[in-house]
Formats: sequence, C-alpha cells, structure tokens
Amino acid sequence: MGYSDNEIIDAIYNGNDRDVLKFMYNSLFPKVKKFILNNSGDTDAAFDIFQDTILVFYKYVKMKKFNPKYEISAFVYTVSRNLWLNCLRKEKREVTMPAFFDSSDTGSDIMEHIITREREEMISGVLSQLGKRCEQLLRYSVFYKLKNNEICEKMGFRTENAVKTRKYKCMQKLISLIESRPSLKQAIQEL
Repeated sequence: MGYSDNEIIDAIYNGNDRDVLKFMYNSLFPKVKKFILNNSGDTDAAFDIFQDTILVFYKYVKMKKFNPKYEISAFVYTVSRNLWLNCLRKEKREVTMPAFFDSSDTGSDIMEHIITREREEMISGVLSQLGKRCEQLLRYSVFYKLKNNEICEKMGFRTENAVKTRKYKCMQKLISLIESRPSLKQAIQEL
C-alpha cells in the first residue's frame, strides 16, 4: 500500500507510524543505497545513513518543523546524500549519528547546518563561474535583497535601468549555466 506525503506526516505526528515507516524503508531506501554504493560506500553504511535520515525526518515531523511543501522523498534523499558526503569528507566509514538524537534538538540543528552549508557551497560555486561583476550583482540582489538604487550606488552603475538590464543578463547567464549541466540542475532541485 502506498501513502501520500500528507498521510505519512499525519501518521508520524499522530503516533500511527509503523506502517508508514515500513513503506518509507521499502520505497526510499533503494535510491539512497544506490547513491552510497556508487560513492565509495557499502550496504551497511547505506543502512546507517538511511536510519539517521529517517530519525531526522521523524524528529522534524514530531516538532512540526517539516515543511509539507517539500516532497518527503527529496528531503530524505538530500539529507542522506549530505550525511554521506560529510562522512566522506571526514574520511570516516562508520557514522555515530544516533548520539545527536538524544533528547536535545542538536540533531535538527546539525542537519540544518549541513544542508545550509551544502547549499551555500553549491550556489557559491555556480556564482563564481559567472564572473566577478555578475556574481556581486546577484549577491546584492538575491542574498542581501538590495534595491536597484542601492546596487547602482554600490557598484557604480549610471542608472537603475542599467542595473535592471545587467541583472537580467546575469540571471540569463546563470540559468544557461545551470541548464547546461544536468547534474548541477538536479542537485539544485534537490536542495
């Protein structure tokens, strides 16, 4: 039997989670296992990472921190991928993540930090390929949410229309860069 994302969230939140957790293992674990096996891991590591990911998801749902606008499968895959990549970076094969999930919020905080750091690294890498001026313009516009007149002043544009035009061209360049790299596009969509 299959479950919708809303049914999974409701079941976990209400304590009727046995069947939905079994469903999640059956439907989501194969994709996580495949990723880890293809990236220097083994079945035991895949299972450990998946277990840790399910604990993070479970805790997010119980604490009402999981945003239902996100797909559960994408969340589980992204968290699993980030946990595994973090393990590879630290050159460890065994992960002792359950210690993070005792009675404190530390597990959620750590996962949020890992996901945020991965996202920042990916975005910075893409932006750096646009050229310094485009990168700075998009950072001011998107990350710092500066208005065109503020960007005009900071970057020395003559008019706000020049800022708008340049911003449009930079965004088109960014979209083109992302579209030309399917793996990058997929990774960004998973974030």
